[in-house]
Amino acid sequence: MVRLNGWKRIGIIASLAWILGGYIYAYDLAVSGPSAAISDLHVACDADLNGKTGAAYTNGFNECNRQAADSLASIITDAQLFGASVALIPVPLGWGFVYLVLFLVRWVRRGFMQGRGRQP
Repeated sequence: MVRLNGWKRIGIIASLAWILGGYIYAYDLAVSGPSAAISDLHVACDADLNGKTGAAYTNGFNECNRQAADSLASIITDAQLFGASVALIPVPLGWGFVYLVLFLVRWVRRGFMQGRGRQP
């Protein structure tokens, strides 16, 4: 079993929190604006049905619903992709940045340690 120090455990917990929170936030952000616009368009489409009766009203109402459902399905698909990218892409970049900083700090420290052994 792999032993993880405290910093790596904190990093794993932070990564999981980022993935969950980032996905929820990005998904909500991507859906809220367009879904309100779709709702407004649906209301306008329904308003255009005033004065129609019978089959003409039913067909028009069904068309309004179909357009709204198609638009919402497209937005949900885009929102899922956006949420997944916001949630998943920064995690490996963050881990890579942290390991790069650690490598550079250790590299500089080794340079100072080697310099101590030399006498002018």
